[in-house]
Amino acid sequence: MNIINTDLKFNGLTYCNSPRKVILHHAEAVSCSIEDIHNWHLNNGWSGCGYHYLVRKNGVIYKGRGEKALDAHCINYNAISIGICVEGSYNFETMPDIQYNALIELIRCICNKYNITEIYGHRELNATDCPGKNFPLDRIRREVRSGAAPKDCTSYPGYLLIMNPSVKDNNVRLIQKKLIEKGYSVGSCGADGYFGYGTLEAVKRFQRDKGLVMDGIVGERTWRKIMQ
Repeated sequence: MNIINTDLKFNGLTYCNSPRKVILHHAEAVSCSIEDIHNWHLNNGWSGCGYHYLVRKNGVIYKGRGEKALDAHCINYNAISIGICVEGSYNFETMPDIQYNALIELIRCICNKYNITEIYGHRELNATDCPGKNFPLDRIRREVRSGAAPKDCTSYPGYLLIMNPSVKDNNVRLIQKKLIEKGYSVGSCGADGYFGYGTLEAVKRFQRDKGLVMDGIVGERTWRKIMQ
């Protein structure tokens, strides 16, 4: 996937999202950028872009809020969902194949990362016609559920993974699985998603062997090395 990490400046974010659903939107604009959406939402008095991702018509995906950030796209569901917006106005347009394929790949990646099985259009949860009557929602659900998760679903999640044995995180589980594959034991519980002492020591050993700062924190450099 071609995902662009944007440098949007938010007016404060809360990091308490626990994704259990994917919710799909259209921008209701024939042409728009992630910066356009960010500015529109700032003008609404929000912290900034309310979506986690924007998929443009050329198939390029742009990051909005971090996946763990509380979003602002679907009332009553902002703390338990990943919000994806697509460029276009799909009450009268038809989605280009390149955009559709990028959207499918992104949804599969997110569903695999968080073990999500629920995919909704915005209109199914709130009083709106978003993402438009021409939006191929049923086709997307069928194709995502019938297809395999992409092999390259390993992009850095955008936040540090640190020792916290009381919180389960699927990104921690992914790191644990990769470490085990590389011969680094994470303890008797295996890849359980909890960043405990065994995982901390495994990360430190890996960092030592790769010439990284041996702090036991999985930042972007450590993440990319583990995923290689």
